[in-house]
Amino acid sequence: MFWAREEEENSLMRLLRSDNFTLEDVLLNEFVVQESRYGKPELVQYITTKENMKALMELSLNPVINPNLPMKQQYRLSFIASEILTIRGTDVFQKMIVTTEETKKCLVDFLNDKKPLNHLVAGFFAKIMECLLSRHFVLTFELLQTTPFFDKCLQNINLGAIECLLENLVRIPNTSEGTRTVKQWMISENLFEKIVDRMRDDSTDDDKECLAEVYCEILRELRDKLYMLESKVDELHDKAMDESLISKIADNLIVEENCSSEDLVKKSALITSSAKILEAFIKTNYVMNAPAQQLEEIERNMIEERHYSYGLMRPILDNDAYEHTYQPDPERIVEGIVSNRVFNVLQTILRDIEANGSAWQPLLRLFIELCNTNCMSTHQNIAGAFKKLPFIKLIDAAKKLPRASVLHALLVKVVNLLLHSVFPSQELSPAAEYILTEGNLVKNIYETATSFHTNGDLIACSGLRSFNQNLGDAISRAKKSSTPNPKLLEIIKADKKWNELEEIVFNYNAKHRPQLHHDFNDSSVLSSIRNDSHGFSDGEEWTDASTKFAEMDASSSAASKAFTGFGSSFDQPNLQRFSEFDVNFETPDEDEFRKLCSERANSSSCSGALNNFDTNPIEWPGEQEKEEEKKKAAETNVIPSTCPQETKGNEASVEQEEDEEWVWPTVPPLGETELVTQTGPRPDSIWVHDSAPDFSYLENPQPIQEDMWADFSSFPTVSPSISVPTAVTATTSAATSNWPGADDKEQGEASDWPLSGKHDAKSSDPICVGIAASISHPEDCSEA
Repeated sequence: MFWAREEEENSLMRLLRSDNFTLEDVLLNEFVVQESRYGKPELVQYITTKENMKALMELSLNPVINPNLPMKQQYRLSFIASEILTIRGTDVFQKMIVTTEETKKCLVDFLNDKKPLNHLVAGFFAKIMECLLSRHFVLTFELLQTTPFFDKCLQNINLGAIECLLENLVRIPNTSEGTRTVKQWMISENLFEKIVDRMRDDSTDDDKECLAEVYCEILRELRDKLYMLESKVDELHDKAMDESLISKIADNLIVEENCSSEDLVKKSALITSSAKILEAFIKTNYVMNAPAQQLEEIERNMIEERHYSYGLMRPILDNDAYEHTYQPDPERIVEGIVSNRVFNVLQTILRDIEANGSAWQPLLRLFIELCNTNCMSTHQNIAGAFKKLPFIKLIDAAKKLPRASVLHALLVKVVNLLLHSVFPSQELSPAAEYILTEGNLVKNIYETATSFHTNGDLIACSGLRSFNQNLGDAISRAKKSSTPNPKLLEIIKADKKWNELEEIVFNYNAKHRPQLHHDFNDSSVLSSIRNDSHGFSDGEEWTDASTKFAEMDASSSAASKAFTGFGSSFDQPNLQRFSEFDVNFETPDEDEFRKLCSERANSSSCSGALNNFDTNPIEWPGEQEKEEEKKKAAETNVIPSTCPQETKGNEASVEQEEDEEWVWPTVPPLGETELVTQTGPRPDSIWVHDSAPDFSYLENPQPIQEDMWADFSSFPTVSPSISVPTAVTATTSAATSNWPGADDKEQGEASDWPLSGKHDAKSSDPICVGIAASISHPEDCSEA
């Protein structure tokens, strides 16, 4: 293997020098892939023979499987053969594939074969094709032009390897000329038309999904290049934007009125795939000042402020020309085609929701992109569809499914985008004006907030309450935005029910959503985000949870329970508002459940005490012994303080309490006893600011000599001839002494410190003697 020494002859080389071996013996050798990557001449010479290259291609693309072998060994030779043919270290094998007639015929026969592929062979084929197109594009393209390459791929589009091969086809060539050639090839083969036609045929649901993904991925790749490159001409993109093709895709969204629920469910895969393609078209077409940008601006600022970096996203700069001026679809062709069918889209959404289908989600996401365009003609079509449907039916259908949180979120986003749409004439969106006036959205929200709901459990009640509250929040945020629309303010002011509804929304947010209770236009919000406070404390979020659970626990045996309405006070729950239930709740609200778990996990007594069973905390093995050891250590191990002081303080055993004096200079362990020698007022903060350091410790005297731990007071820090008050104070005791041997002066030694030059190792060296003399007798040097 790779650790073998180069001079050693491995088993593969010995095998190739023998007379009796087969290709299978070579492929099963453990060194074959390694030596192929190194390009060993003996191995390359053996593999590149026409017979062996053809055999390797057959093993990779048309393997003969022995079903009696274990599953791991059935495709072992095929895998090794495909690895050798796609070796990155050399292109000898790839060149042989596209230049040898035997291997070319093998590849052409494989593409002409209409037999379905399995996932392993599809992976071998995709790997070989990507390698050939990247290494020898010209020769490979000449070979593929004569084959039904796209038909073969579309036939097996349900396999992930084939799907990725088609998605990456425009990225594989290494040159711009190769990329243009591939695009022309896709145009001449009518790839997009084949994808759309195959979607409408009797293909499986998985095929439809993969076909739509290929279409979307190619479109995104083309538009990414158009945004970045100076040249905005792309014939393949123009082909994908063909109006007749887009209309054919949009027609897949229309469902006949006499279509049964069963037929609608069968058609849901086609509707879903078509909606994804149209959504990709509209979503990748740049819109200046889109409503979604305004709604996401606060969240974007929050992320940037929190991480102190703009690297998490690409900001739109003023000098970024293509972001502001270029649009791949400036005439909004796709948007216009879809908006003309928006009533059919909304009708299909409503029918699918009532039929408990799954097509409503991609259709709603497509409709959201329509609402995010700031195009007056599109909004006029949406307003007409709302009147014809009408739109309030979608809201009522969603409220009948209180657990459908995804549906609720998408409908709230629709309302948000319509209310925040911006037009050059500063007009209000016709669709937004309709839902606030004739659409009776405010009336619907108000009635739900003040009515009784006798059916459903607590989770359903919570889901309905959240959905209704979010709808009210959408209108409130549009009213309180930095630049509210004057027409919107006028409509809301004229609505008599809005004042009461606004109070309900405000009170609910103040109680349950304090983070939404702030003015987001206030700069103080960002400062609180920087400190990770989010503008509220942890205690504010759950102020009423304990009260609610106390009520629920106390009334657990009651025949009926109530849940508080949107506008009522949770300190004094109103048992008559919002709903009354005849069932016992087993699952609490998510927020309240979180608080309940936190309280009961940290409490020594739970509600089980009401049922006369032990409510003491769980005693884990060894916990009692640990507690006893801690108490014993606290009683016996008293650590004296090492704080410098002038006199010995009065020793006292204190217990740290919240309002008592703070012990200086050490921080005692919470709840433990410690011997202290000095006390003082408790500081406001334990953090030390770098800009205002405290040097007061320099004024403290040295400690007395009774504490001998790490005591350096006996060491002379100044010359004995100099009198320092602090030194005298520190050396009053008998323990003070000079350095060992200081009283026994040697010959030539003065009273100054350090020693004179007479004790140098090389006293005869004049340089060393002069330096030592200048250090020990500086006054003599200055006089000289």
